[in-house]
Amino acid sequence: MELRTKDEIQSASKKYNMHSWSIQGGLSPKQIVKAEGINFWDADGKRYYDMSSQLVNMNIGHGNKKVIKAIQDQAEKLPYIAPGFATDVKSNLAKMLIDIAPSNMGKVFFTLGGAEANENAVKISKMFTGRNKVFSRYRSYHGATYGAANLTGEQEDMPVSREYRDLSNSLTHTSIRHLLILRARKKLLHSL
Repeated sequence: MELRTKDEIQSASKKYNMHSWSIQGGLSPKQIVKAEGINFWDADGKRYYDMSSQLVNMNIGHGNKKVIKAIQDQAEKLPYIAPGFATDVKSNLAKMLIDIAPSNMGKVFFTLGGAEANENAVKISKMFTGRNKVFSRYRSYHGATYGAANLTGEQEDMPVSREYRDLSNSLTHTSIRHLLILRARKKLLHSL
């Protein structure tokens, strides 16, 4: 059954979606139906100025025809390829970025989002410098993944920072061989 009314969509959103950075029980998400330029509209026709470019990723505006055309063209040609392969668009963009970057930068590492970019920046800087200390501004947002959330400096308000500060104490690493042995033992025990 396709959801059609504003109430159906809002109800389904509250029931099936976990909304980030929100107390789930008291949530009342607005249904957004369209966006253009710097504006977006809710299901009641109310227009909003998008002063934060959504999560700071719509800086050139909603519905930009050049971007839509580029996405359509790329989706027809090659919608996705794993990061280990070379493509014309990735290589061209990397070169364009290096051409305008400081002279001590020679490579680009593409990620799928800001949290992943921040976590990789921490890893790369630690590998490059050999240092472990990371400075991050208090009350800053770096993403919602485990590592990025710990960079936010929200120790009092962020459960991930309070309760899960040191992930290394809760990790156990194993091999596929070990997991197969455990599974075989479990099957053997159940057969007895």
